[in-house]
Amino acid sequence: MLNVRTSVFLPRCIILIVFCSLVKFSVGQQPAASQPNSAKYIYFTFDDGPLYGSDGVNRVIKEEQIKTNVFIVGQHAFNSKAMMDFYKGYLANPLIEVGNHSFTHANDHYTAFYSNPDSVLRDFLKCQHSLNIPYKFARQPGRNQWRLPTVRKDDLASGAESADLLYKNGYKVYGWDLEWQHNGRTGSPLQSVDGMLAGVEKLFSANKTVKPGHLIILAHDEMFRKPGDEAKLKTLIQKLKAKGYRFEHLSNYPG
Repeated sequence: MLNVRTSVFLPRCIILIVFCSLVKFSVGQQPAASQPNSAKYIYFTFDDGPLYGSDGVNRVIKEEQIKTNVFIVGQHAFNSKAMMDFYKGYLANPLIEVGNHSFTHANDHYTAFYSNPDSVLRDFLKCQHSLNIPYKFARQPGRNQWRLPTVRKDDLASGAESADLLYKNGYKVYGWDLEWQHNGRTGSPLQSVDGMLAGVEKLFSANKTVKPGHLIILAHDEMFRKPGDEAKLKTLIQKLKAKGYRFEHLSNYPG
């Protein structure tokens, strides 16, 4: 039979054991969600399609299975059956979000185009409706301008009013952090694959992207007409993957 001292001691021991267990769990079993997210995100975007080169872009995206955005020029899609087929190929690819790069691409006369913001809006709406573009993502031709809920940024004063107007009409307007430039005559990429990789790493390490930890790359469809240039795109993506970068859609871009 237990004496009085023993019967009092045992419940106290049990309480102490339970308390220590709870303290150990609360300290040692923190949920993973509380850990900071150190991942860095790449948003690959391709402008001016559909063009010869769009099929190469689409092929690489499928092979590498990365999320991607394209910005379409309406006039290009209606130029021929081949171009419309390239556009439909983009729509059919679940890895690609299709956005709007205007109908006329300003006819390459940017200052005159942006002098009439209402006309710019009509041009974008024509592209949106004639091609049934699924996303209200816009990139203005020849302008690195941003209109997001927490971002307003202009490279030039020309185009700022039309960017505001697009945003007021429900568009998110995206610029870019890093451009993969190309030769205007041949279309071929100017920076090497390693040069682009170094550019990505420099911007991230210097914290010079519009949103920290998130980097938008601009490229153009016509850059990947040649098999050798298409291979460069594939190699760049593979090298970015090897560095641990993650690829995302603009629909998940913060801001």
